Amino acid sequence: MINAGDYNKKISIYQIEETEDNDGFVTKKESIILKPFAKVKTTKGYTLIASGSDFEGAYTNFTIRYSKKVEDTYYSSNRKVYVKYKNNIYTIEYLNNIDEANIELEMQCKRVTK
Repeated sequence: MINAGDYNKKISIYQIEETEDNDGFVTKKESIILKPFAKVKTTKGYTLIASGSDFEGAYTNFTIRYSKKVEDTYYSSNRKVYVKYKNNIYTIEYLNNIDEANIELEMQCKRVTK
């Protein structure tokens, strides 16, 4: 049973598309795939220290209700799909259709640092 109250964080899932403008220059534009509510789970600091990982390697898990559109875009676009949450950008490193039940999608994401 899924608790709808767990999905309480608004995220945006998008990909970058390259288009040609009127002057013939290639520009990059964000193309929104979906703006779902998600359950957000971050890696705890203690877990990172215990495993000897660095904090830049920390993953954030976003779980949303299943969307075939997200899954299809992820696999067809060579996995170049991003998540925007609280003014941070994350790359989707791994996508999991939980128990292959088409109920929830878990996205394991890594924060993009410049």
